[in-house]
Amino acid sequence: MPGNNSCVAWAAGLLAAATAATCLVTTSPAAALSGTDGVSDSGYAFAARLDIGAGKRSCSGALVDSQWVITASSCFADAPDKDFKIAAGAPGLKTTATVGRTDLSHAGQVAEVVELVPRADRDLVMVKLAKPVPNITPLTLGHTAPSVGETLEVVGYGRTKDEWVPDQLHAAAFRVDSVEDTSVSITGINPEGASICKGDTGGPAFRKKNGGFDLVAVNSQSWQGGCFGSSASRKDAINTRVDDINPWIQQVLARPQEQLTASADFNGDGKDDVVMLHNYGRSRDGRNEVGLWLLEGTGDGFKTPRTVWDSGSDSWNWNASKLIAGDFDGDSKADIAVLYDYGQTDDNKRKTGLWLFPGTNNGSTTPQKVWDSGTDSWNWNASKPVAGDYNGDSKTDIAVLYDYGQTNDNKRKTGLWLFPGTNNGSTTPQKVWDSGTDSWNWNASKPVAGDYNGDGKADIAVLYNYGQSGDGRNQSALWFTASGDGFEAPRKVWESGSDSWNWNASKLVAGDFDGDSKAEIAVLYDYGQTGDNKRKTGLWLFPGTNNGSTTPRKVWDSGTDSWNWNASKPVAGDYNGDSKADIAISYDYGVGADGRRVTALWTFTSTGETFAAPRKVWVNSV
Repeated sequence: MPGNNSCVAWAAGLLAAATAATCLVTTSPAAALSGTDGVSDSGYAFAARLDIGAGKRSCSGALVDSQWVITASSCFADAPDKDFKIAAGAPGLKTTATVGRTDLSHAGQVAEVVELVPRADRDLVMVKLAKPVPNITPLTLGHTAPSVGETLEVVGYGRTKDEWVPDQLHAAAFRVDSVEDTSVSITGINPEGASICKGDTGGPAFRKKNGGFDLVAVNSQSWQGGCFGSSASRKDAINTRVDDINPWIQQVLARPQEQLTASADFNGDGKDDVVMLHNYGRSRDGRNEVGLWLLEGTGDGFKTPRTVWDSGSDSWNWNASKLIAGDFDGDSKADIAVLYDYGQTDDNKRKTGLWLFPGTNNGSTTPQKVWDSGTDSWNWNASKPVAGDYNGDSKTDIAVLYDYGQTNDNKRKTGLWLFPGTNNGSTTPQKVWDSGTDSWNWNASKPVAGDYNGDGKADIAVLYNYGQSGDGRNQSALWFTASGDGFEAPRKVWESGSDSWNWNASKLVAGDFDGDSKAEIAVLYDYGQTGDNKRKTGLWLFPGTNNGSTTPRKVWDSGTDSWNWNASKPVAGDYNGDSKADIAISYDYGVGADGRRVTALWTFTSTGETFAAPRKVWVNSV
């Protein structure tokens, strides 16, 4: 059986420009990958050598952030040949990391390790350094799963075929033999075959992509055939997958700051999923960074999220993004659309674009721009987009409620524009309604789309704010416009009347919650703070009818529990596949004492007449 420590052993004929990974040593000294020559500093400066317990153990790793190294948790285990699990917190033995020198005869940048954040389900740990490492480009986090037959490069400082404790980083190419849920099996593919040796544990395995590298896995176990001092002949190894837990890594790095949430069936399995566009803030070189996370619905919950796209070396401004979900190309897999703000041009026009993230079976996606406003002016700040199949052609369209501001006679003018869905995603908007001589206040409007009358075409409802009455009541109304070849003029189907309804305390989602083929509107409602400093929230339902008329009823409130409405972002979808829409809420718990933001996903499962009590189905705390 393989041990929990691994090193890459070089064989004759390996590329001189390759790098090798180091593995943990238990009863013998650390060692490194072997090869005819070592690796130059230029391409692999992210490689890290960990010295654990002043020479007692040595491992390899990779810098994935200016202050974080990723490696194998077995490097720090008391009995790594038996168990990789370790406690979070400061390491038990003094540990230093050397980064930025593939030749250890030069000092490189040395930093003490101050914190370990292990992953519970695999041989993996995030290692925090006492100080950031400047002027080193971290290894990019990959989020595409490895495939059988794919070639990965492995680097490390471990034993070679003829050296016990080499001073230089080495590398070798490996073939992926099999892919499991948390691991990948690899075999050296050079002329005599490379092997992962002692001292290479924790070293990175990565693919070459767009002139750079994407981290896929880290060394965990090997048979060490061909390594110096080993009599074994097997040269295959087991590495721990990293590609599928990118969101967990981002949480450890404390990068997710806030998120936009949408819901639809992105993988085409008949159960809706949730996506979150996360704001990672700014990189050290000033780029805006974002990541798109997918939480796949399983029927009774959600899989652990995985990143299906991130902005990488490009700059993407989260604050300039409005997220919409739907099957825009009609392939039965939902896509993501982002209405994107390019700001103001030199000639004082506002420029806006529409990007499409096509849905795929595995969720991975690359955005493509399908429209921009060009020489016309389009004000992103004046746009409220909602998605639905408004013409019944089985492709989702995007409707945008647009603010034209105030006219000379002090009326508010609003319009409705439609971006039709197409097979290739490209689209050109057309105006389908405006308020004309009537006054319609865009700032007082919250649009939400759904098939409220059951005719197979999505309609638009708008919750409208009439402000406060003379006696202090909040006044709201619901307007409805049916679709088809175009859109009917909107008509009022409900108003709060003598009751008080606070428009500012309302967050709307739409779905067929009772399974009658007509969409309903659910409103998450803020009741504010109680006398004992708890936050009270309720859930109201506006049932759909043939003519759109409706009267809301309360189906849940938080009671004696505290629920912060301000921390809640609701979306609707059929997460268990029972043909009734449910509600999911991404809930922000704020930043903890360790500086990491904690987000959870709660679901309200529809029972037909009402909703089951909410339950937490995922949390990203580490």
